Formats: sequence, C-alpha cells, structure tokens
Amino acid sequence: MTVTEEIKSRLDIVDIISETVNLRKSGRSYSGFCPFHPNTRTPAFHVFPESQTWRCFGACAEGGDLISFVMKKQGWDFKEALAHLAARAGIQLEENRPVNKEKEAREKRLTDLLTAAAAYFHQLLLHAPQGKTARQYVTDRALTEETLAYFQVGFALDSWDQCRSHFNAQGYTDQELLDVGLLSENLEKGTRYDRFRNRLMIPIRSGQGLVVGFGARTLDPEGLPKYLNSPQSSLFDKSSVLFGLDGAKRSIREARQAVIVEGYMDVMMAWQAGFHNVVAQMGTALTQEQLQLLKRYTKRFVLALDADAAGAKATLRSLQVARETLDRELDIRFDAHNLVRYEGRLEADIRIVTLPVGKDPDNIIREDPTQWPLLLAQAKPVVAYVISVLTQDLDLNDAKAKTAVAQQIIPLIEDITNPLERDQYWQQLAYVIHTTEKALSQLRQTPQKRPPRLSHNVPEPEPPPPEVTSLRALHRSAPSLDPNRSVQMREANLLSQCLHHPKALGDVNVRLTAVEQPPVTRSDFTAAEDRELFEELTRWLSRGLFVSIDELCDSLEGSLLERASQLRASLPTSDSDLDRLADKLVLSVLDMRDEKTRRLNTDVQQLVAEAMKVKDTTSIETYQMRSVDFSQQLRRIQQAKNAMSSVSKRQNEEAALNRF
Repeated sequence: MTVTEEIKSRLDIVDIISETVNLRKSGRSYSGFCPFHPNTRTPAFHVFPESQTWRCFGACAEGGDLISFVMKKQGWDFKEALAHLAARAGIQLEENRPVNKEKEAREKRLTDLLTAAAAYFHQLLLHAPQGKTARQYVTDRALTEETLAYFQVGFALDSWDQCRSHFNAQGYTDQELLDVGLLSENLEKGTRYDRFRNRLMIPIRSGQGLVVGFGARTLDPEGLPKYLNSPQSSLFDKSSVLFGLDGAKRSIREARQAVIVEGYMDVMMAWQAGFHNVVAQMGTALTQEQLQLLKRYTKRFVLALDADAAGAKATLRSLQVARETLDRELDIRFDAHNLVRYEGRLEADIRIVTLPVGKDPDNIIREDPTQWPLLLAQAKPVVAYVISVLTQDLDLNDAKAKTAVAQQIIPLIEDITNPLERDQYWQQLAYVIHTTEKALSQLRQTPQKRPPRLSHNVPEPEPPPPEVTSLRALHRSAPSLDPNRSVQMREANLLSQCLHHPKALGDVNVRLTAVEQPPVTRSDFTAAEDRELFEELTRWLSRGLFVSIDELCDSLEGSLLERASQLRASLPTSDSDLDRLADKLVLSVLDMRDEKTRRLNTDVQQLVAEAMKVKDTTSIETYQMRSVDFSQQLRRIQQAKNAMSSVSKRQNEEAALNRF
C-alpha cells in the first residue's frame, strides 16, 4: 500500500469535505452546493463514499479524489495537500530517496544567509540615516508600512563593502556571499565588492516563501541599470520564479485567475489595494517554467503589460511562450512541423489587457483602485487580441498585406479543436480584413511556408469564481469496496504506458485529435498522485527533453516516487512498435472514457430519479442537462472508436497487400 492509499484508507472523504461543505444524504451519495462555483439553487456537488470520490454535476463538471479536493479548496499543490492529510491521518511522511545531507546543509545555510540579508536590508530602510532617500522614494510611491513589512522591502547602503563586512562578521565567507549574489568579483583586478549599492531592495521568494534572491531598484536618477536582479545561483533562477507567487497562490485559486504584470511595484501596489492574485515575471518575457508554476493553481491568465513599444514586444513574446507552454500538453518542440503535429486541444484561457498609453498597473491602481477590475474585465481572448494587433494599421486596399496578415492568423485558428469557436474566428477574421470565408478557405488550401508565430494562443473558458460555503459536519457512513476498480486499472495502465513510452504520447494525442477527441490530459486520471505524475511527465516533454522512466524517477521523491516505482514494476507486456502501441493506447483511452462516462451517466440518471420523487424541478433540469451532455459524449466516443476501427482495418489491408 502506497502512502497515498494509506492516507485515503484512514480518512473518509465525506468527513473531510463536510467540514467546508454542507452535505446531506442523497441516495448512495452525499450532496451539497459546489464550493468551486456560485450556486444556490441546485446541490449538484456529490461525494461518493463507496469510491471515495467527488463530482460536480453542475457548472464545474469536475471531480477527483480526497487529495485533489483539498488541493483545489485550499489552493495548495500536491505536496502541501499530502502533508496536511498525512498529519491528519497520523502518518509520518518519509523521503523515499537518499538525501545528500551535505548538499542539503549547504543550501540551508545559503537560504539562511539570504533570509538574514532580507532582514538586514529591511532594517536599514527603516532606521539607517543613509536610508532617507529610500524612505522618501517609497513614500512617493504611496507604499504603506504594512506593504513594506509584508514584502520586507529594504535598502542597500551606498557602499562597496558594508554588506560584505556585516556578513563576514556573522560568520559567512566571501564565497558564500558570492554564491548567493551579494558580492560581485572582478577577476582581472582580483577585487570583490558589494553587488547592491544605493538601491531599494526587494526580496524575491520561491513559491514556498523562501528568499532566493533580490530585485534592486536604483535610487540614483542617473543610475543604470534601473533594476538589478540577483545573478543566477543554485537557489535563484529568474526563469522559474514569479515575484509574489508565495503570497498569491491561494488568492489565484479563489479568484480562478492569475494576473501577470511586469514590475515589482505593480505587484506590491495591487496587493496593497486588495488584489492578491497578481504576480510579476522575472525579466522581459514569460518563460515556460513560470507558466508551469502558475498552471498548478489556475488555467485562466490575464497578461497586463505596458502599452508602450517595449511592452507590446514583450506581450508578443509572452504569448509565444504561453502558447508553447500552456495550450498543449504534448511534446513541444521548436520545429514548426512537429509543433503542429503534436498540438492538441487547448488547456488554458489566456487573455490580454491593453493598458492605457503611459500607464502601468502601479499608477492605475494608485490613481483609482476601482478601475483595475474594470480594466481586467476588458481583457480580450488571445485570438481576438492577435487579430486586432495584426490588423490595427492594415491597409484594407492592399491585397498583399491582407494576405500576409491572414497567413499569420490562419495557422492559429486551424489549431482550435472546438468547431463553434473555430467558425467564430473564421467569421471574425473575414469580417475584419474585408474578405469572405470562402477566400480564407482557399488560402488555407494553398501550399505555403508558414510564417513564424509571433503572438498566437487561443483561450478556452473556465468556470466562474467559487463562493464560500458555511462550515458544518454531518454523520457519515464508512467507505466500502470501490466499485470503480476496472476504471482505476485502466487509468493505471494508461499512465504506466505513458511513463514507459513517452514518445508514444504525442502520437496518441495526434490520433485522438484526428477522431475529434481531446488529447490525454491530467483530467483523464482520478487519483491526485496520478495527475501529478502525468503533469511531471508533460513538463519534461514541454521542454523538448527526452525522458525515460528512470530519469523521471530520479527527479521524483516521496509519494510520487513510490507511485512511479509501483507503475514501473507493474507494466504489462506491450508492443515494441510505437505506431501499433499508439493505436492500442488510443483504443484503451476511448474504452476508459466510455466506461467512466457511462458510470457518470448512470449516477446522474439516478439523481434525476431522486429529484423527481421530491419534485425538485430545478435539480431535475440541471441533472437532465448533464445527462444529455454525457449521452452526447458517449456518442462521440463511439464514433471515434468506429473511426479508429476503420483506420485499423484499412492499415491491415494495406499491410496484407504489401506482402504480395
């Protein structure tokens, strides 16, 4: 039994969920109002004690196990939720891999040094006579004492060696100061000196709240660079850190939206005004690692970047990274052909807000905080934004210019798997450039070299923000044997095959997309640890890295390593031919989805019957609509299975002919 299985065996999901959701017995399940979207009429949120799972049959249409519920409700990542539940279950979590104690001790010492440095700079800002200019600066920026304390804003003296001397006296060596970026070194002259001088010091923290570096703004009107970050170190990698994320995680979960800005001051002013779901990127453009961090908490993003020329370029670069990172869960490469081949259904809702000329989030919020949410509400879906940007100065009488713009946008629209959404953008593009959909269709069919993508991405709507429900516990029944064992076995087999044959995953998703089915995503798995393992695999693949199951296991620890090891040991015999394996996996995915959807349809039909007994017309209508959705899904799955069977039959016939 793995640690996650032991936790689930000791804790009852009904007990845990009923602490934050009012539940009542409803047939073989417990029902209540979903805590993840506004609803006060239909208790469409159900907890099933037999399978120890939950499901919303309302607007969310989401579900999972005990760990996934706690992650979603509290805004925690997998490790945080697991640690919390393990403590409640009285289980001691242990590392499953050897710990390099020497390395661990060194990293802790360097982290302690940065923590001490943040406190040192903060005290200088508050009390040092030399900090008068810095104190006046933060006053002019309207930052309150509470905000300065929360972000631990500090001041670095205008000195070449004060910081060095202070921490040498504390027992830290020059090498340690160099390692964390507090000292700089001139190798030619053989000199070492304080890196940060006469600057406002802003601690940069990891998602776990540990100080990993600093962002330092010059206080000299002529000083360059304006902002100086800590250098790359074993603790600080600006491409994988987001400023403010440590304090924004829960608010991002609750708001179901992350707002990404460019500057430290933007985040601090937003926080001060009560907008706690705002983070800043570490540089001129977003990176894949930064977006992967955010993706743990929401799939809805608003990029709020400056409207000047530099900001516009940063916006386009950010969109490119967002497309490569978020809207595909497949093997992302920089080769255009492979990008198109391995792309699948979109997984993010990314929107763009254009700030007023000459304004940034900091001064917009300072001038009138009420304008900020209104501005965010005007954010455009990315396709609409790209169309507007590329056609803004378009000469509609210049046929070649119109063709060039269309050729940039067409590949973007073709990537959309939702036919209604795709048709909408064909119509919009045709209308904006004063042409017909027929002409666009002919242009699509004309062989051409695709231009490099500058700003392509497509959003997909996400459920609205959650409401807060009252707290009250109910009497629960004990869990019994899980009736969904066959589904669990199918999920485990799929994940095991993906871990052993990651190269086949892209082919599987291409085949699924070809039969109008969504690609394999984390939502295909019920258990939170399986979802995390799949996410970890796709993170490796999104960086264009080859990964074997051994390499993946080397990057894991704790319960995830335990689960991966279990899956590695239980892999059934599979075909060595990746094409044949991909075909088999596609059919396996379709069978799994068919079985799960049939079970859900059975559950919701039972809810319809129960609602009819008490003549609850609102619930009847909600559940019947969901049943219709499930029936349509089953029909599409069956059509996909038929299509796959036809393809397989044709391939077999061709293979037979080739033998003669």
